[in-house]
Amino acid sequence: MKKPKYPYRIAIIFLLLTFPTIGATQLGWYLYDQQTGFDYGMIVGTFSVIYAAYLLYEKNGERKMKINLWKK
Repeated sequence: MKKPKYPYRIAIIFLLLTFPTIGATQLGWYLYDQQTGFDYGMIVGTFSVIYAAYLLYEKNGERKMKINLWKK
């Protein structure tokens, strides 16, 4: 599968980082209370950032980012 163009990749990462985090915050706030909603948003935001960083690493290619420490 071909990589999407750069603006589309940025838009996908933007959506991945914003919608789940805001949604979790809103649901937690509505269903429980303010502090719980904030906590849910922080938890989902952390996982979103980790997943986005993984996707950016994978999209750039492992060979470009790999540092071979055992090279002679």
